[in-house]
Amino acid sequence: MGISSGGGVALEGVHASVAALDALAAEDSFLAAGVGVGAGVDVLQRRYELRLARLEVVKRLEAQLAAVKARDVAEAVEIQHAMVAPDAPVHERTFSEMSAVEEIAGVLTISSGAAGASVEQSRRVCFLPPVMDALSAGNLSWQHARIVADETEGLTPDGAAALVAHFFDPDAPNPARGAAPGELVPSRLRTKVRT
Repeated sequence: MGISSGGGVALEGVHASVAALDALAAEDSFLAAGVGVGAGVDVLQRRYELRLARLEVVKRLEAQLAAVKARDVAEAVEIQHAMVAPDAPVHERTFSEMSAVEEIAGVLTISSGAAGASVEQSRRVCFLPPVMDALSAGNLSWQHARIVADETEGLTPDGAAALVAHFFDPDAPNPARGAAPGELVPSRLRTKVRT
């Protein structure tokens, strides 16, 4: 993966999503106060539509934040490894990773086992650039990204790349038909990926 600062795109998306939420909240406040409401506006209908629009933005924001979190988790462990001398014994490297996992567990207030799983899942998702790009853009939930990463786990690197391209690259030799991966309910996506 390489230590990088590739979180910029995801953070730009987060900022845009928060701005969209602010705009929707401002419009709702004006409607609730009756400010600038025209005679032909059904206030309740519009406020209902705003709730649905906010839910859509929140869904995108959750995915973007999951991308930031996954990248930070994977890179934290990688940076911890980089601080260990290259000729360090295996037990020192193992301790270094265990230490990073424990610190991640403390920061996220989760168990050590959950933090270890988060590290592995984050690494797998980060190693699949099209999946990470879709997650960063908010087009795919963390659950969807994990499904794709899980289903590529036993494949060769070429097999994993082909599977990911099938679902995420419209120019692939045999692109997936139908809805985009993030538009499918997770169980349906898992079924499609497996077949």
